[in-house]
Amino acid sequence: MSAYLWTVILLLASCAGSLSAQSRIFISVRMGSSAVLPCHWRNITSTQSATHSPHVEWRTFAETVFERRGEELYQGEGYEDRVDVPEDNLLKGDCSLELKNVRPEDAGVYESFLLVRRTKRSLRSKRVFLQSVELSVDDKLVEIHTENKAAESIQESNAGMIHISSQITMFILVINILFHLI
Repeated sequence: MSAYLWTVILLLASCAGSLSAQSRIFISVRMGSSAVLPCHWRNITSTQSATHSPHVEWRTFAETVFERRGEELYQGEGYEDRVDVPEDNLLKGDCSLELKNVRPEDAGVYESFLLVRRTKRSLRSKRVFLQSVELSVDDKLVEIHTENKAAESIQESNAGMIHISSQITMFILVINILFHLI
């Protein structure tokens, strides 16, 4: 039993390590505000030449949110006129997604990819993972007139707070349960 338990613990530890290797970023914003989901591609691959505009894609698990290749762009359903990766930024290696007028339904995990041609003559592209960002949306409306300015300034300073990963929390919970079963 003890050998089995240690095997499970080592397996969970290796899984937790691979989950953290994805480097998910956690961002929290208020409803109606703007969010910037960070992403950089310059150091990811050297296959993009300076003469070709990078092809970047932002997705949720269910749909494509945004795509840009040069001046051509696609904005997913429900994201029209609210999302952009400015071309000037993209050419400098900044593929951060700008999301305006954030809605509660925007909450979730977003992943960015660089689409790279496999060879110069190939029509097929390879999708290179860049960044995972989990967006949470505070859907409480902020009162315009508040008597407690200190509380308001604390709320504002916590607007972009980074949260502990749910995978890490789950890992700690499973380890605690396993130790209590011994």
